[in-house]
Amino acid sequence: MDEAVALLSEYQDRLDRARQEGPARYDAAFADAPPGVGVHEIDQHRVIRRVNSIEPELLGCTADDLLGRPVHDFIVMSEASQRAIDKKLSGVVVLKPFVRTFRRADGSAVAMALVDRYLKDGTGAVTGIRTALTRIAS
Repeated sequence: MDEAVALLSEYQDRLDRARQEGPARYDAAFADAPPGVGVHEIDQHRVIRRVNSIEPELLGCTADDLLGRPVHDFIVMSEASQRAIDKKLSGVVVLKPFVRTFRRADGSAVAMALVDRYLKDGTGAVTGIRTALTRIAS
């Protein structure tokens, strides 16, 4: 788990730096994730607005299956996840690495390590969350 968190944290740091350098750099970094690392962004309504090419592979689906849907639709303990995400979107929660079990398209469960980062507008208000994730042994 520690190795997974380190990998995800390093990638999130790279995305943070790229975002400061402008949209083109951010788009490139978003698309260039380390092997086995998925990443998605959700908005204030918990809806997936952006996803890289690796996350759909991890979940056995397509990007179109993910985009526009609430992220909790893909999580095994959906209600607990909704409550946790709502607290995070309030902007008052300190984001920490965690493990969550996702539901793959075939119905099987897969444990993932996750590292979140807040997405904020120019005034510092939270507009969403970017999550990097990777499979871990369960």
